[in-house]
Amino acid sequence: MNSIISSLTFAVIGLLVYLIFKAFDKRLTLGFGFLFAVYIALDDLATGLPSAFPALRLVEGEWNWSGKIYSLLLSVTVILALRIKPETAGITFRQKNLKASLIALGLFIIWGLSLGLLFGPQPPSLETVAFQASMPGLAEEIVYRGIAPAILLGLIWGKEQPEGIPWTVVLITAIMFGVWHGLGYSNAGFSFDAMSALFPFIGSIAGGWLRFNSGSLLFPILVHGVANIAFHLSPFIRS
Repeated sequence: MNSIISSLTFAVIGLLVYLIFKAFDKRLTLGFGFLFAVYIALDDLATGLPSAFPALRLVEGEWNWSGKIYSLLLSVTVILALRIKPETAGITFRQKNLKASLIALGLFIIWGLSLGLLFGPQPPSLETVAFQASMPGLAEEIVYRGIAPAILLGLIWGKEQPEGIPWTVVLITAIMFGVWHGLGYSNAGFSFDAMSALFPFIGSIAGGWLRFNSGSLLFPILVHGVANIAFHLSPFIRS
């Protein structure tokens, strides 16, 4: 029940954030805002399934491999059901502005190391390195930099993505990505960790720009992974 309440609350917050920013982009419509809120709530629910129902764990381990797998399966289902073109969701190897993307990659390594030196994580296990290098970047970028922006812009049934960077959409998805990391619900009470929300929000602004500037999710996935790895490997720099 906790997971359902948490996901429903997340959907409501997503819709409210959408309504606040809707006036800044005439392409945004109420119907797609509602669909966006439902989708990110379903992703939250899918990601949390192994925690709510241990029998649904596909992979045992320290990290939530199973939840990320469920998130990826949901993403594939949504892309097929809404007939979102892969390129419209950024699922393409074709790149624009490669130089800017490579610079962003280097800056994200510095970002991850800086956060690691600031917060001081413990030296990672091999599982931590493997998980952080792959699953969060892959699953979360497809959701928040791929499918969610496409839904907000109404790019379903084969519609093509527009030129330029839809900054309102980037901001909406960045806010919700931050909320997703900071919001908690347990024992009939909500909590919110501002620091856990702040840094994903900031990274999402850059990631959203990178997704549309490059025309692909490739570099957003890469920078997400390398920033995570840099964060977790930072203890070896301190030592």
